[in-house]
Amino acid sequence: MKKDTLLACPVCEHDLEIVRYRCPSCNTTIDGKFKPSGLSGLTSSQQEFVTIFMLAEGNIKEVEKQLNISYPTVKARLKEIKAVLQSPRKEDDLLLILEGIEDGELSVDDAIAKIEKRR
Repeated sequence: MKKDTLLACPVCEHDLEIVRYRCPSCNTTIDGKFKPSGLSGLTSSQQEFVTIFMLAEGNIKEVEKQLNISYPTVKARLKEIKAVLQSPRKEDDLLLILEGIEDGELSVDDAIAKIEKRR
């Protein structure tokens, strides 16, 4: 049985990180630190909304009907999801840069250059 991706710790509610992938066919595992991307960065309710929106083929009236919500609410949710998909989390980027220094993958000068580029 497949489970939904957890985004936050059920105990302390901090963001979780993906550290292992496994192929169910050949049992190969890949360990590391992986960033969720795309729709996996959305909350479960946002993912459900996107699913309903896609199945309705973008028909807002159909989404209103299925979710029993108003047109402004549909538009607000779309805007919220768009913002999540468009903006990488700055905290995550900074943590990755710091981890790169710690792991020896980035020099301090390279890290400073990456931070400057983000401004």
